[in-house]
Amino acid sequence: MSTLKLPVRWYSNTTEYKTLEIEIGQTAFMIVDSDCGSGNTYVEEGIAPALANARKVKMRVIFIHNDFSLVDEPGSIKREIHGTRWGTSDAKDRSPPLRKPHQPKYSPSIQPLLHEPDFPKREWSGFHQTHVDYHLRCYDIKTLIAVGFSQRACLYQTLAGAVELNYRVIMLRDCTHSAEYPDTVDETLPEKGWLRKIMLRNFEHIVGYTSSSTEFIASCQSILR
Repeated sequence: MSTLKLPVRWYSNTTEYKTLEIEIGQTAFMIVDSDCGSGNTYVEEGIAPALANARKVKMRVIFIHNDFSLVDEPGSIKREIHGTRWGTSDAKDRSPPLRKPHQPKYSPSIQPLLHEPDFPKREWSGFHQTHVDYHLRCYDIKTLIAVGFSQRACLYQTLAGAVELNYRVIMLRDCTHSAEYPDTVDETLPEKGWLRKIMLRNFEHIVGYTSSSTEFIASCQSILR
């Protein structure tokens, strides 16, 4: 079984660094909520090349996407949280959506291959009442290399859920993003905002490790030489 030597970062009173040795056969590359079509910078410049290299080293790949076709009901609390209190007047009473599965639209650069599963989810976490954990356990997966959106919501919640199920998680920092609030933007920070900085710090402190697409690709290439 091939071993990936991946530089990672985490936080423990100070920022720490080390190289993890990860068995490729027990690792999956997980793409979360990245069905945003073509042209997204984080997809095209970060996720796509990282995914291409994961495939080259024959790492297992899974996708996860949102599908609210069976849960967007008039009585849903999310219609209040993400609708009426934000000023969407018809959020409470509009009819449910058509009862047909959502068809995600991926950029051609990351389109799932025929053998790569794409799991629908109905909450923030891709592990909540889905078959993701079952699938990963069938293949004895222990570690997840994760990319996608957003850093502060679904990707974060999915990885926190993974740790609760005993997976090691590594998020590629340049393969995710989230919006800032007007009062949290700070161009002097590497993250360009305090929300992204604190979410990243919190992740590295209590959830898992981070790395970058550049480091991940270099680690894959060292195996292919």
